[in-house]
Amino acid sequence: MLTHPIALRRTEMLAVFCLGLTAYYFSGYSWLTFILLFFLPDAGAIGYLKSHKLGSTLYNLTHWLIWPSALGTYGVLADHSTAKMIAIIWITHVAFDRMLGWGFKTGGSFYETGMGRKRDPREKTKA
Repeated sequence: MLTHPIALRRTEMLAVFCLGLTAYYFSGYSWLTFILLFFLPDAGAIGYLKSHKLGSTLYNLTHWLIWPSALGTYGVLADHSTAKMIAIIWITHVAFDRMLGWGFKTGGSFYETGMGRKRDPREKTKA
C-alpha cells in the first residue's frame, strides 16, 4: 500500500504539512492570521460557478506550489516578513489538500483529480 504512488504522495504531503506548521510556529506569526488565510487558496474554486474549465484552471493555479515557493523565495531574499508568512500558510494549505487526497483538477468535475476521483456527496451510495 505504501508503495502506491498516491499513498506516497499523500504521505509526502503529510511531511510538508507538518514542516509548514513547524515553520509557522517557530516564525512567531499570528495563529489567528493562519486560520483566517488558510483556506484562501480555495477561492479559486469560485470559477466553477461559470464552468468546469474555468473552475479547474483557477483552482489548479491557486494550488500550484510554484507561486507560494516564488513568494517565499522573495520573502527570504528581501527579508519581507509578510511574504514569508503568506508563503508558509499557502504551502501548508496545498500540502493539507493533497494529504487528504485532493489533487489538481482534471477539468471534468471538481471531484476528478490527479490523485484519483473523490466521491461527490450528491451521489447516492450503494447500500
